[in-house]
Amino acid sequence: MLFRFYTRLLLCCATTAWAEPIAVTLDTTHGMTRAGQPYFVQGAGGDKQLDKLAARGANSLRTWSTEGLGKILDEAAKLGLTVSVGIWLEPDSSWFSYTNPEHRAKQTERVKKEVMAFRDYPALLAWGLGNECEGEGTNAAFWQQLDALAVLLKSLDSAHPTFTALAGLTQDKATGLNQHAPHLDFIGVNTYGGLFGLRKIVERVGWKRPWMLTEWGPQGYWECRKSATGAPLEQTSTEKASMMARAYDEVIATPQGGSFLGSYAFIWGWKYEASDTWFGLMTQAGDTTASVDVLEERWAKRKPQNTAPQVKPLQGVPTETISPGSSFEAHTNASDAESDAMKWRWAVLPEQGGRDAKGHATQPPQVPGCVPKEAQDHATITAPKKAGNYRLYVWITDGNGHAATANAPFAVK
Repeated sequence: MLFRFYTRLLLCCATTAWAEPIAVTLDTTHGMTRAGQPYFVQGAGGDKQLDKLAARGANSLRTWSTEGLGKILDEAAKLGLTVSVGIWLEPDSSWFSYTNPEHRAKQTERVKKEVMAFRDYPALLAWGLGNECEGEGTNAAFWQQLDALAVLLKSLDSAHPTFTALAGLTQDKATGLNQHAPHLDFIGVNTYGGLFGLRKIVERVGWKRPWMLTEWGPQGYWECRKSATGAPLEQTSTEKASMMARAYDEVIATPQGGSFLGSYAFIWGWKYEASDTWFGLMTQAGDTTASVDVLEERWAKRKPQNTAPQVKPLQGVPTETISPGSSFEAHTNASDAESDAMKWRWAVLPEQGGRDAKGHATQPPQVPGCVPKEAQDHATITAPKKAGNYRLYVWITDGNGHAATANAPFAVK
């Protein structure tokens, strides 16, 4: 008790939003409650532009680590948002093994320090132990360590539940959790194109504890159609919004007793992954897409006063390889519900960028000389002189902080 008192004292000095933690409970009958009141998560993953997230009607956000977490929790509290805090867990690999007692002990000590540092923040909702680090789900040692960590967290913080975020739910994963991790309070499931069949999967694998959708969004690049040259075909921002509207209405908004706890859309902000526009609910410039309008309509039960433009798929982009320096005519159609003046920007980027120091994909540089500066709905594209795989992008903005996006791959040989 004395140690906990001093921990609280240090936290009080370290954050301007410090207060008593708010208790969160859950069960399969009543779902999640916070401070004794029902709490259904309506949020997104990401820790930037939280004021926009709150203004759109969200009540929560999710992180994948505790980096910079104190400021995030403080800002969230001021905005009335909660935070599902991610605690990074190592994957089973050549340098870390869940069968190695020393590795597990070192991980446990790190997790303990992270929990003790942030357990008393009022915006804290739940602890996420690891993200997609379960592999195929057959490693009993991983599930056993996960259970040991869940027991540890309960001893350190009885006010907040624990979960792990899975890369989809399978029978092996459900069996591993049921046999080896009974103390984990709920699971999170990350799924994209497979979302529409998720409720049937939950029932089929016999999952009885609560669960949450911890990542969802458009079709993933691993599950969509491919071009003739093998490149993934990305949905337009309009198609993504339509899919997310259907997913929310058919899956997320469907009652299921108290076992379903809510969802986090992916990703609040911008991230380069597979393309410049694949998962971001915003563009790199910070403009929101039509998917954000869809979320506001469902979170806040209102239509946004000003909405993002709509766009059709690109036409005229060659589906077969073309010669270096050759040209083609690309075009699309776009519209804006409020008749805002639309501005067009076209660009050609290499299909793949590099990797940063942490191994994350980095945005490749724009290829110069490929698109005319004043192009609007039609553009004459000059292929790069260097052979390779490329992607043609178009961004249409409305001058009010909103954008539509479309792209198509092509190959130069």
